[in-house]
Amino acid sequence: MKKNICLMLTITIIFLFTTTNIYSDQSINLQGETAVLIDATTGEILYEKKMHQEMYPASTTKIMTAVLTLEHCELDETVIIDEETPFTEGSRIYLLENEIVTVEQLLHALLIESANDAAVALAKHISGSVEDFADLMNQKANELGALNTHFTNPNGLPDDAHYTSAYDLSMIARYALKNDKFREFIRTINYHMPATNKQDERYFKITNRLLWDSKKIFEYNGEYVAPKYEYATGVKTGYTIAAGYCLVASAEKNGREVISVVLKSDPNYVYLDSRKLLDHGLNDYKNIIVQRQGDVAGIVKVRGGDVKSVDAVVSENIVKTVPVDFNEADIEKEIILSENLEAPVEKGEKLGSINVIYNGEIIDTLELSASKRVEKSFVASVAVNAGGFFKSLKIIFLIIILLIIGYIGLIIISNVRRNKRRRLRRQKYKIDSNYINRNILK
Repeated sequence: MKKNICLMLTITIIFLFTTTNIYSDQSINLQGETAVLIDATTGEILYEKKMHQEMYPASTTKIMTAVLTLEHCELDETVIIDEETPFTEGSRIYLLENEIVTVEQLLHALLIESANDAAVALAKHISGSVEDFADLMNQKANELGALNTHFTNPNGLPDDAHYTSAYDLSMIARYALKNDKFREFIRTINYHMPATNKQDERYFKITNRLLWDSKKIFEYNGEYVAPKYEYATGVKTGYTIAAGYCLVASAEKNGREVISVVLKSDPNYVYLDSRKLLDHGLNDYKNIIVQRQGDVAGIVKVRGGDVKSVDAVVSENIVKTVPVDFNEADIEKEIILSENLEAPVEKGEKLGSINVIYNGEIIDTLELSASKRVEKSFVASVAVNAGGFFKSLKIIFLIIILLIIGYIGLIIISNVRRNKRRRLRRQKYKIDSNYINRNILK
């Protein structure tokens, strides 16, 4: 390949895990029917058990409801409860018709008390109906990369057409955790809801026992431990008879955060399952930066600019999740740069890409961009244009020469033909003259 089109750099950086050893880790025995563990930063899957199987999500559905509420509402907006919402089944805070509450209060009820009626109130406030809100939920799920999800309600009450998967919930939770307000709600253990126009003040305690329950109830690694997990940062519980006990959990340690999803487990085992996964993610893996944002990956020549070249820099950090116990090795980077670049060039303009390669396969691709703006140079522009002008003149001159040659050729051919005709006429004349002379002599 041409120089500056493709530059190969081989760098020794660790990447020992493969699809096989991640997915076939049999050291973690879970009670839950399906599960997944991902790194919150990279999204890489660190463990899975039937992660794409369609499952009832129960109240883990409310993660999506909270996300859409935070994206479509202000926290101080008021909501007036309609006549139907108070009759919502299951866990609730017993909202009353014409009760006036705020979006913030409903979100606390949704994520702390896991109130189904709060979910319905928010859905109707945003979309006008539960059905229209469900459409919004499905649209968002598709945007976030969900593969096996279909929502019909905002709270997770049983419905044959309301399902998701462990993997899809991990993608939704990963997105939700990027919202600081969402994080505040899911880490609030106790909440005091002020009195409203219809009811006295109410008190909620979060259903996620990872945050508060210190009672030692199950054996783990040779000792009895409690559901409370010192590194826990969220996220949401869920339970129905059909769904079993569900938990989407997150935990952070030494600057790394992981997300686990366990679906259809038992009341205590759902916390033991989650603890196993969270420990595995935090203790057995680490994140490495393969390429840092702003690093110069190559130099691209610029025609007609006030400078002759511009640096192609990495647009963002390339981070990979790897096991903690291996040394740097076996990652290759293929850098592909643009060529024939002409000024002006905008800062941030795409100048190529960088492929991260492991075992001969591209595992990540990131854009390279211009480090600065390159202005169009007047002198260089004139030179380029002049070069183009003279090039055009050469082409025109060549065409004229060809036309002249063609014309001369035609003249030559015409003369040859005319001379040939003259010779033929002369020969004929001689023949006729000889014939006449012979006849006269006779």
